[in-house]
Amino acid sequence: MPKYIAKQSVGHFRPGQEIEGLEDKQLQALLTSGAIEEYKALEQTPSDDSSDELEKLKGEVADLTATNKQLIEEKDKAIGEVADLKSKVTKLEADLAAAVAKTPKAEKAADKGATDTK
Repeated sequence: MPKYIAKQSVGHFRPGQEIEGLEDKQLQALLTSGAIEEYKALEQTPSDDSSDELEKLKGEVADLTATNKQLIEEKDKAIGEVADLKSKVTKLEADLAAAVAKTPKAEKAADKGATDTK
């Protein structure tokens, strides 16, 4: 006997529930009105192309692996460049601090010399 599923509320049956216990006349009337539908089991089609799909997927995995390796190499290179730039920034900051430290001393000495001559 075929199974029927409610598409909308029918008596105490809610949408998506299996309809049970109704007479054929009632079922036919509900089918005609569109309140229920016949349940159809999902059919799985056997795939004859599974070996082709497997080979295609293997190729995609190989491509992704190669891309991943390339990205890792580029990332490592970028990390190295960042480290080099950080060391350059540190050196430049030290040079700037040294230059700033020398400048006030030279100005103070020049100021003292100018005030002493008066």
